[in-house]
Amino acid sequence: MTAVRLCCLGLGALAFGLMALSDYAQVLRGKRGAGILFPLGGAFLALATAVLAADAWRRYARGPLSPLWGAGALLMLALLVYTLFFALPAGGSSVTTAEKDVLRPLVNTGVFALCRHPGVLFLGGFYACLWGALGGWALGAAFLLFTALDAAYAAWQGTCVFPRSIRDYAAYCAETPRFLPTLRSLQRCLHTLRTPK
Repeated sequence: MTAVRLCCLGLGALAFGLMALSDYAQVLRGKRGAGILFPLGGAFLALATAVLAADAWRRYARGPLSPLWGAGALLMLALLVYTLFFALPAGGSSVTTAEKDVLRPLVNTGVFALCRHPGVLFLGGFYACLWGALGGWALGAAFLLFTALDAAYAAWQGTCVFPRSIRDYAAYCAETPRFLPTLRSLQRCLHTLRTPK
């Protein structure tokens, strides 16, 4: 079973590579057909996570705090799904532009006022809580590995991809923290969630 866990970790790592390759091919090279790589990477990551979680559920005793960790994992997963698929205009987190050299409008409200890469925050929180709920070295490794790879992927996007695909991205970077929210960014996030557009 250790081999299966290692394969799941490898599959999750491959997922981030496919997502980065999708961005590279679409935005930096203009290859539209590469868009399939992003959802394929997401499917690989979901499969790897499901297998690791099922294995940990079967193997490890859950302590009295497990329901709290489990609730935290569900909350973080819901925030991650919201960030990737609902917080942005039509098109979700895909970086594809309508036409070559056409920049997407900047979104700097809601969770994107909290930090520039809220997906990294929520993905890391999800894996940390899942590990807390179920235990096991493989989920601990998934938390460390997948969070680090997601942060590296997001940092690369912020340096190479978003400046070429999102309008006014440099100004957004100047006012919004990269990964960890500040008190000011949290206040801005809450304000934009309360204020109708």
